[in-house]
Amino acid sequence: MKKPDTKAASVLFGVELETVIPAGCGVQVGNYHRGCQVTGGLRKSDGTVVTAPKFNRMPWRAEHDGSIRGAGVACEFVSPILHGEDGVTALCQFVEFITAIGATVNDSCGCHVTVNVDSIIGSNDHAKRGEFARKLAHIAQWHARSIYGQTGAGRHTNTYSHTFAADVANLVKTMEKHPDLRFKESAAMACGRGMINFRKLFSHGLVEFRAFAGTTSVAKVQHHVATAIGLCRRAAEVECLGAFKKNKVQEARTRTAADAVKFLWDYLGWTGSKRDCALGLFGRLHSEFRQYRKEALRLCRQFDARYPNAPL
Repeated sequence: MKKPDTKAASVLFGVELETVIPAGCGVQVGNYHRGCQVTGGLRKSDGTVVTAPKFNRMPWRAEHDGSIRGAGVACEFVSPILHGEDGVTALCQFVEFITAIGATVNDSCGCHVTVNVDSIIGSNDHAKRGEFARKLAHIAQWHARSIYGQTGAGRHTNTYSHTFAADVANLVKTMEKHPDLRFKESAAMACGRGMINFRKLFSHGLVEFRAFAGTTSVAKVQHHVATAIGLCRRAAEVECLGAFKKNKVQEARTRTAADAVKFLWDYLGWTGSKRDCALGLFGRLHSEFRQYRKEALRLCRQFDARYPNAPL
């Protein structure tokens, strides 16, 4: 396996975990975008108090989300801004915390990974943001089957995590090439809140990966975050950008989700010899790859069994 990606360790990111929690678990849920600080909760198995992990003294927040269904309390856990090896460790610890208090997920839940573009490209220039977005959209489109496949679920059919529409190819071109910021912003909004949400790209320098399914699995969260950061790192480095539509080689390597995720690993340098480092992998994302890759491959095979004809 290639060496860790030292540049990825400086990437700023955040995670939102949509869950259903027991009413008596000790977590107070605030309003949407006005969440309550998560300081601790009650362990489901024995009722003992469990302290919630923080990152750089900053707590997670718990807020209501009307899109979450289920018997219990709808709760979206929103992380503080994370980065580096300690940020990944804090994320894994928080996933273990919500598991301990009895959080569950269903098909209405998602796992959203937000990445700070400026921390990747080293600039807040709108032209450079637009160029990055176009590259990321193309790369994500090529790897859509692995992105959705690693969930094992039908996120590609969900209104809030839909695949890219055909017009996204032209919209991201407008985001890159048009000289007027208003047109760039309008194009970003028109892309919708699908596989990748570009709506906050020009206002806040953020992109949001929305394709991932809700989970309380550390292994799944690790692979999702690694995928998001890895694709962003690759988008920042690619010089010769191919077409939005997959070419024959890409089609051949993504016929199934199981094949597609192996193609993703090779493309990002997690396996094979194509890159100088494993793009997006650092800390536990790098050292535990051999463990969580098994779960990702299992879920891709599950996806293939459930959605053999998914139009990805």
